[in-house]
Amino acid sequence: MRVLKSLFAAAVVVGVSACPAVDVSLPTPLDRFYFPTAIAHLDNASGPDGGDGLLLVASTNFDKRFSGGSLIAINLDTLSPPLPPFGATPSSPVVQLPMIRSAPLGADGGSPDAVLIAPFAGQMAALPLGADRFRLFVPTRSERQRVHAVDLSVGADGALLLTCFNSTGRDCGANATSLTTFEQTETAVPRAPGAFGVALRPRACSTATDCGADPAEYVCRQGQCVSTPRGGGAEEPAVDVLVTHITQADSPLGSTTNPRGYLVKLPSESMQVTPESFIDLGIGATHAVAVGSRWNYVSGRFLNPLGNLIRMVDVSSGVTISSGLESVFRVSESRGIALSSDERRVYLLGRSPDALLVASIDDPKSETPKLQIVRGNPLPETPNEVVVLARPGRGDLLAITCTNAGVIALYDDDVGDVVVQIPGAGIQPFGLTVDRRGDGARLYTTNFQDGRVAVIDIPDLAQPQSARLVAHLGRQQLCLIRPSDPSCTTDGGVVP
Repeated sequence: MRVLKSLFAAAVVVGVSACPAVDVSLPTPLDRFYFPTAIAHLDNASGPDGGDGLLLVASTNFDKRFSGGSLIAINLDTLSPPLPPFGATPSSPVVQLPMIRSAPLGADGGSPDAVLIAPFAGQMAALPLGADRFRLFVPTRSERQRVHAVDLSVGADGALLLTCFNSTGRDCGANATSLTTFEQTETAVPRAPGAFGVALRPRACSTATDCGADPAEYVCRQGQCVSTPRGGGAEEPAVDVLVTHITQADSPLGSTTNPRGYLVKLPSESMQVTPESFIDLGIGATHAVAVGSRWNYVSGRFLNPLGNLIRMVDVSSGVTISSGLESVFRVSESRGIALSSDERRVYLLGRSPDALLVASIDDPKSETPKLQIVRGNPLPETPNEVVVLARPGRGDLLAITCTNAGVIALYDDDVGDVVVQIPGAGIQPFGLTVDRRGDGARLYTTNFQDGRVAVIDIPDLAQPQSARLVAHLGRQQLCLIRPSDPSCTTDGGVVP
């Protein structure tokens, strides 16, 4: 079992999307999570005071058992039975909530609060559009390397509606933006194979001409671009959607020569891709991006003999600066990346060895900010995602998913070390999102291999030892390691 799990985890970690050929005619289930990765929590302005908000979860369909992946929206305040109250003493055993539907399935198996996406989702970002309206962005590293845009609206009764951007159907992959549109040209670049990470950058402006090719479609309001669709519809913020990719692009296609990595910049209001959307970063693929006041900090994937751990990118000018941290702290490659609230620190998850790198940032708004390693701390096996929990007047608390170790690690920057490891979240915790609750926080993490979302409360961020697992959302599935497991059935029969 240990060998099988390690091999499977390695495929997840390096982003390999090649899978065994199996029947893909089965419809994608929309009543469960299936190898979930990307996750986002949203506050619900229409929900009850102190409510739990909204949760979005993307499933990867990693073993290609079904026809595609899915994106499912859950109004946590309508769950029955509900989540445990925040900060309450956890029950033993941990509360299990296998039913995740907030709307009934239709006769065709569809549901308003779920849509289809391509397989192999990476990360997710959410853009508030207005009252009870959001746009979600999910890159996938399947065929065509698509970046999905999906709109979410919340009804007066709390009902959720997901709709595909630029499409009237329920399959949001059909018209999703492809990052390999230009691969059939003579050079086969620019393209971004292995689409994975995503972050949103507000588009700054002095006048509407700074916002897009057609100034008539924009206004500049308080220094930020706002889209005003000519065909009617509500105004919405216009931001840059920044996308990374975990496989280098070669040129010509299939030659394994002239490798390079990109940071892709897409307009949130159109998702149109052009050759100018690709910012060439040179050799080395990209993994994740953290958005700063001026610079964007991009973590790098494997590059022999050393990984380019962090590159700083100015998307306005296309200028790229290498941090050079790999010459100081030797790790093969990097994964999740995050900034402190004051942008004086950058936190980076490294691999081989598994470590957290903490670097200071000197003058982050300058022409040439400098990064310097403050410390490197060992982490439990295969760290993937990190979120920063700011504590006013104190150092940051970080939550980190350590996938093969099966724990959530909490790092306290005041102490300079990991102070808590939370066990029991599930098999291979991966994606991570946070719901701030005053001086505390509720964490949600996807469990890639058992198909659930773990719910973890930290009632007081000043006392990370107070963290505890309180619930699991979703029905457990163990399809890869036990194909005949009852959780891997459809229509009452075992999937072959």
